Amino acid sequence: MDPVGSSEEDQRLDWATARAWSHLASKGLHAELSAHDRRTVLNEGSNEADIASLETMLGVLSRDVLSEAGVNKMLRTARDSIQTATGETLNPAAETVLSLRQLLLAGRAAAWSASEGREDPSLEQARALAREILDGDPSEIIETRDPLHISGEATPIEAPAPTQVSAQRPEFSFDPDIVAVVERINAERDRDRIKEDTRKQLASQARLFIKATGITDVREITQGHLKFYKSVLQRMPTSYGKSAKDTDRTLDELLARAENLPARQVGLSPRTINGHLDRFKLIFQFAKSENIKISDTVELGLLRVREEKRNRDKREAFILPELQQVFQHPIWTGCRAASRRHERGNIVKADGLYWGPILAGYSGARREEVLGLEPRDVVSVDGIPCYHIRNNMHRGVKTFSSERLVPIHEHLIELGFLRHVEEMRQRGATALFPELIPTNKSQSFGDKIYYNWAKALVLQLDGNPRELCFHSFRHYAIVHLKELPEVSDKQRRDLVGHSGGDVHDEQYDVATSMTVMSSVVARLPRLF
Repeated sequence: MDPVGSSEEDQRLDWATARAWSHLASKGLHAELSAHDRRTVLNEGSNEADIASLETMLGVLSRDVLSEAGVNKMLRTARDSIQTATGETLNPAAETVLSLRQLLLAGRAAAWSASEGREDPSLEQARALAREILDGDPSEIIETRDPLHISGEATPIEAPAPTQVSAQRPEFSFDPDIVAVVERINAERDRDRIKEDTRKQLASQARLFIKATGITDVREITQGHLKFYKSVLQRMPTSYGKSAKDTDRTLDELLARAENLPARQVGLSPRTINGHLDRFKLIFQFAKSENIKISDTVELGLLRVREEKRNRDKREAFILPELQQVFQHPIWTGCRAASRRHERGNIVKADGLYWGPILAGYSGARREEVLGLEPRDVVSVDGIPCYHIRNNMHRGVKTFSSERLVPIHEHLIELGFLRHVEEMRQRGATALFPELIPTNKSQSFGDKIYYNWAKALVLQLDGNPRELCFHSFRHYAIVHLKELPEVSDKQRRDLVGHSGGDVHDEQYDVATSMTVMSSVVARLPRLF
C-alpha cells in the first residue's frame, strides 16, 4: 500500500482511508457501517481493529467535508479552477455545492483506490470522474482491450532493473482557510487553558471578517482588508453579538441597524476593536508557525485605537442607592406576565434574569460565573452554604485564581435561592438557569438576559447615563469592601477571584476559611 514501506498501523490507516472514501462516495456523507458492511469487510480478511479504524476514518472524513472550512476550501478550489479555464466567476447555488461535493468524494475515492493498486468495479464511475478532472477532456474514454496474441516463439527480454522509489516524504502543508486556521488554534492541546469564550470570540471574529471582506484565505489578507474591517467595527451597533440573530444577519443588515441608533450606541469600543486586532495577531503568528505565507503589508500596530480611559475607569461602579432603585423594577417586585417583565403586576418569575443580578450584587462575581452555575456547584462547606465557581460543562473560568468558593448571602437564602437549587436538582437540570444555556457558538452564558437587563437599567436609572452594566456589580463590591478596614486585601481578593499581589501570594497563601468569607459577604448591604 505504502511504496516506501510503513508500519502495520500506517498500512491499516491507508486501507481505512481508501475504504472510507469509497464508502462515502457510494453511500453518502452520513453513512455508517451496517451489519452487512461489517460482514463484507470481515469476509475480505479484515479484522475488528481494521473495522474500528474504518469507522474512525468515516467520522473524520465526513466531518472534514461538511465543516465550514471544508466547504470553503472546496469552493475556493472550484472557483479558481473555473476562473482559470473559462475566465468566469463561480457563484455556487446549493445544488452546485452538492454536485461539487459528489465530485470531491468520487475523485478522492478513485485516487485512494488507485494508490492501493486494487481493482474495484464499484469505483468505475469515480475513476472516470477523476480522469475527467485530471485530464480536462471528459470525451476521452480509455477502452479496455483484449491482450494482443502473438504467434510463434517469443524471445525473452531481460527486465530492466526496478526504479528505486524515493523514500522522501511529501512536505507537510496546512489549509490556509481562515476558519480552518482558527479551528486548529482552538484544537491545540497547549491551549486547553484558554476559556471557551475566547475560543468562541476567535471563531466569531473569523466569520465576521469573511462576511465583511469576502476573503477566506489567510494568505490573501492585506492591510487594506484589515483597515476596512476596522471601519466596519466602528460602524457596528455597540450591542453587536448580544443577540443570536446577529450571526445570521448580513453585513448590510447589521450596519443598517446602527443608522437609527444614537451616536453613543454605534461603534465597538476601542478596547473591543483592539481585541479583534490582537486575535488577528494570534491568527497570523499561528499561520506562520505552519509555514503559511502572510502578506508583508500587514502592520496591525498602525490600526490600534487609543484607549482614553484608565483600566479602573473603563467600567463604572454601581453605588448603593442606584442598586436599590434598580431592584424596585417589576422583575423583582412583580411583573404583569412572564413575557411582560417591565410592566408592574403580581408575578415574580424566579429565573436567571431574577437571580443573576442578586447573586452578583452579593458577591462581585462575573456574569457568566453566576449565570453558568450548575446545581452540583452549590455545596455546603463547614456548614456554610456556598457555590463553587469552577470549570463546568457550560463554561470555564477566566483565570486560575477565578476558581473559588463563595458563601451565599443570607438574603439569597431568605428569597428561596436554595429551594430553586433543589428544584433544579429534582428536575435533573444541568444548569441552575437552563433557559440561559447558549443555543449557538456565538453566544456566551448570560447573553439571553442582556436585552431585559439593559432595559431595566434604562427604565430605573433615567436612561442609565453612566452606562452601568452587569460588570458594574463587580466594581461595586470591590469598591465597597475596600472601604471596610476590617476586610483585608486577601479576603477581598479571595471573594472576587483576583490573584495575589506577588508570586509569594500565589504560591504560599492558603484560601480564607468559609467562616471568615461568610462574614465578608455579610458586610455587603442588602439590595432591597
